[in-house]
Amino acid sequence: MGREVPAPVKRDTLLAVARAARQRAYAPYSRFPVGAALLTEEGRIFTGSNMENASLGLTVCAERVACWTAVHYGFRRFSKLAVSADCTPPPVPCGACRQVIWETAGNIEIIMGNLAGETAVMSLLELMPVPFGSSAWDDNPVGRRREEQEGLWRLPVSFSPIGYVVNDYQEPSDIPDNYREQVSRVVIDPELEEGLYRVEEEKQIVVIAYLHRSRGFSLKDRRRGRGNEIYGIFACRSPYRPNAIAQSTGEIISVDHNRLTIRGLDLINGTPVLDLKTVISPKK
Repeated sequence: MGREVPAPVKRDTLLAVARAARQRAYAPYSRFPVGAALLTEEGRIFTGSNMENASLGLTVCAERVACWTAVHYGFRRFSKLAVSADCTPPPVPCGACRQVIWETAGNIEIIMGNLAGETAVMSLLELMPVPFGSSAWDDNPVGRRREEQEGLWRLPVSFSPIGYVVNDYQEPSDIPDNYREQVSRVVIDPELEEGLYRVEEEKQIVVIAYLHRSRGFSLKDRRRGRGNEIYGIFACRSPYRPNAIAQSTGEIISVDHNRLTIRGLDLINGTPVLDLKTVISPKK
């Protein structure tokens, strides 16, 4: 089977992500948090929120944060941008944001929504009929891009969670030594439910998760189960790592639509799930 086109992300879903992004706005002066969510043609979502400064001219809008973040991570093709704020009518990108959206994404769909559920949808060219484009710089060598390939592996990588863990453990210290007998649920984004097709045929599942409560790390740590002897961080399972990513394998008990009941996960309540993978038995 060939690689399939990513399932389309619904407008309501993209607006919901933009609403969530509002919670990370830094807006102590205007007290007007705004969130944005930019959808790539590959199905990835990049978020942004407004970042204010006491010198107000340095403030950057949510839409520009989302656009520049996506470009920084190497994405150049986009389909939709959602923006959310608590205002009536729904928020419209400012002139500076429209120019940046045009430069980075072109004539994409702009979805504007407020917390009351009102929405408006327009193309960028409907918002800005005569944009100033990069073609003005085509003959100027100063404006030409140079990409340096060496060292690109050092750039940060961005992921979007596919779901989250539900159980009674609120802190890492709450996880008991006999966690292999404990039961958790993994709730998958309903729009990704089709990806669980026939997963109930498996006995075990590997949960790749982001340890959202992890803060800082040391390259050496004490290893549980080995008398608390000191090991390098890559030789033990400490949650405090350069990249706070965990792999936890559990037994599938049941599957109900987008919810999996799993025994044996050592993850706390609310842990974002990045991926699920089946367990492949070694060949004899």
